[in-house]
Amino acid sequence: MTGLNWVGRLGIVIALIVIEKASPALAWFLVVAAGLAATCYLLFKGNFLPRFIMDPLERLTRKRELVDTFESKTKKLAIIDDKTLASELKSKVIGQNGVVDSLATRLRQRLAARRPSKPIAVMCFAGAPGIGKTYLAKVLVEQLYGSAKHLHMIEMAQFDQAHAAATLFGSPKGYVGSNEPGQISKALRDIPNSIILLDEFEKAHRDIHKRFLSAWNDGFVTELSDGSKYPTNEAIFILTVNAGARRIAEYARDPSVTQDELNKFAKGALQDAQFAPEVLSRIDDVFAFRELAGLDIARVVALEMERKTKEYQLEIAGGGIDPDILYSAIDAFTQRKPEGGVREIARHIEDLIADGLIEAKAGGANLVEFVADGERVLVVPVDESLPAEKPTPAKTEPTG
Repeated sequence: MTGLNWVGRLGIVIALIVIEKASPALAWFLVVAAGLAATCYLLFKGNFLPRFIMDPLERLTRKRELVDTFESKTKKLAIIDDKTLASELKSKVIGQNGVVDSLATRLRQRLAARRPSKPIAVMCFAGAPGIGKTYLAKVLVEQLYGSAKHLHMIEMAQFDQAHAAATLFGSPKGYVGSNEPGQISKALRDIPNSIILLDEFEKAHRDIHKRFLSAWNDGFVTELSDGSKYPTNEAIFILTVNAGARRIAEYARDPSVTQDELNKFAKGALQDAQFAPEVLSRIDDVFAFRELAGLDIARVVALEMERKTKEYQLEIAGGGIDPDILYSAIDAFTQRKPEGGVREIARHIEDLIADGLIEAKAGGANLVEFVADGERVLVVPVDESLPAEKPTPAKTEPTG
């Protein structure tokens, strides 16, 4: 309650006292009128009025859902607190603190200095697969907009032929598919304030790369089926690339290399990977991701195990993941450097625990623990009434 609110209410009380001294009848009339007005307001807000009096949206649709959607789609990003944003992102994205700090600072600058004829930002996340590039974009959209609806993710690997551009930007009238809008056009038409995530951008045809120049340089996308132009000035474009990942990883292993130095090196690596100069020059920032190492690998695997467990409506008991499981994951990743990154290790462990989770759930368990047994992982239901007792394992799975 603000001080002005209290001052206003005090003024009303004083005014009523003065009026009551001068004319008691007028004072009572004002009190009764205020009471009736308050009652009508509460009836309206609480949807207690007859249906013919209510707001048509209350009678004919789910108004709250409509209002939430409308407000979400028309919401414009304001200047953000980069420190708060970075802190939120770091709590979910493991091992990329340098990228997160640089990204949060850059977004604050871009939002403060809007460019009416350009996107809010065009950013590139560079590095090896499975180290959090796509995941960071997904977490970012939740932090900025509060809803995954504002993320338009496009797998660019499927556009390795020049003619595939029609799927993104529509087909001219008279051509097959001209009655359907392109993916980019539809995304900007439906939710213009959004993040457009172009995943594995380097795998798309070079001609398709150049089709984005008008979106980034001129501030609009032209839908070829009807010639409509959709502005991009409320959008953030994020490209993820694996090109040059090996060179970036080798350079990043030097602990003395700063994030700014690594970002500049990554941009050079993309030039060497034959990115068109006119495309690369339109990218505002290249953020280089470091390979995960040590305990960061364990953190990602533990979070993946927690996510998988929750899919079965189960919870992991406190301290319920055997450290040997996570140490084995660190060892496997460090030795093999799988192409799928930490995700590949996490998927392997998920395969080991899935059947055990099913049996634990079927047995009525709410909490489980994971125990290493050589190359196997045992899923152990936890009896909440006997916390000190360790029940019999529910399932044993071979490693394959």
